[in-house]
Amino acid sequence: MQSLPIVAIVGRPNVGKSSLFNMLAGRRISIVDPTAGVTRDRISTPVYHIGHTFELTDTGGYGIVDKDNLTGDIEQQIQIAIDEAELILFVVDTQNGKVPLDQTVAEYLRGKNKRVMLVANKADGEKLANQLGDFYSLGFGEPTPISCTTRLGKDKLLDAIVDRLDFTHTPATQTAPEMKIAVVGKRNAGKSTLINTLAGVPRVIVSEVPGTTRDSVDVRFEQDGKPFLIIDTAGVRKKAMITRDDLEFYAFHRAQRSIRRADVVFMLIDATMEVSDVDKKLAAYIATEFRPCIIVINKWDLASGKATTEQYGEYVGGLLHQLDYAPMTFISAKENTNLLETLRLAQTMHLQNNTRLPTAQLNQAVEEILELRGPSSPTLQKVKVYYATQIDIHPPTLVLFVNNPDLITEEYRRFFIRQLRQRLPFAEVPIKLHVRSHHRSFEKDREAERK
Repeated sequence: MQSLPIVAIVGRPNVGKSSLFNMLAGRRISIVDPTAGVTRDRISTPVYHIGHTFELTDTGGYGIVDKDNLTGDIEQQIQIAIDEAELILFVVDTQNGKVPLDQTVAEYLRGKNKRVMLVANKADGEKLANQLGDFYSLGFGEPTPISCTTRLGKDKLLDAIVDRLDFTHTPATQTAPEMKIAVVGKRNAGKSTLINTLAGVPRVIVSEVPGTTRDSVDVRFEQDGKPFLIIDTAGVRKKAMITRDDLEFYAFHRAQRSIRRADVVFMLIDATMEVSDVDKKLAAYIATEFRPCIIVINKWDLASGKATTEQYGEYVGGLLHQLDYAPMTFISAKENTNLLETLRLAQTMHLQNNTRLPTAQLNQAVEEILELRGPSSPTLQKVKVYYATQIDIHPPTLVLFVNNPDLITEEYRRFFIRQLRQRLPFAEVPIKLHVRSHHRSFEKDREAERK
């Protein structure tokens, strides 16, 4: 498959690499925080400019001494980004001027035989823009001044990037992914291992250190010739343990955003740990967003002797009742066990989620459910159900017309949805049901259809 030319952003910590990444992407993707070492993994996104599209990659700060001893992993990710890139944006800080670590980065890049473009960030105003002379000694020619704060130099930089890239073998448009999958769960549930196994490369850092992943990382991969997008997210922990000054405050909200972006969610449960309140809250959020979800029991190779899949499934299902529609799979991300089957199940669910039914088929199911059990009212007023129609997909969204919506209890609504799943091709996905009033009866509508 033809791919986009890659542009990698490289530099020492705190020069504004993530701010530059977000500015060029036109939206906030990477976490921006004054704390050094926030970005650890490679964060990538397509960028479109004057008829051309390239892939932009953000990297961690070169030379950072990571507090969790992940310096080697971060530098490995930088190395991979450089190896894949056609062009390197070497970012320096105009306000602080050239520092010894800039020279170290320059020497590192000179040994890579890559095209390098020097970008001087934080050049806010003419005075700072004129203080670029020291950077010439880094050996990469004239620096391009920019300011991520004021957007100074954005278009000029994008023009220069496009001029330096070869788009000869680049497709006119990038193939849309078959589906987007968000991988969520508690910290250390094995999300990054799962991503790397599916991608077939060390795309994100895997570590025993809790909270290694901070950003939401989009990873494209192919299976059976079809492109997929899978989103690695930060591990969720108790909200009470997260403050606004905590980096995980940002990561938690990005994990929620990833769920909203996803076509299907993989909710990872660590089979060696008990289901916790964090898992329950995460399940509730997925259900609230009406997202198709597979409950993925990871590390089953380490726990399979303690219970059968049926026993463990009953245990998890009893605690995560909000996801009663969600199927469950048992995998080992590390050993690549049952991952392909889980991906194929996700494809099936994605198809279910985008199915639109004929009104006649839907109302046949409604008639069968009413014959089995009609709604009962706590008042003397009789409940009349007229007919149903599907108004949307992703998720399947149905409207049930009745004489008085207030008479339909929550218990009957749940019963009705369960019965719909048994009769319609929505067995494993959420169904959104609206109940509305209507003056025409179901029988009259059926008579009109027959005429």
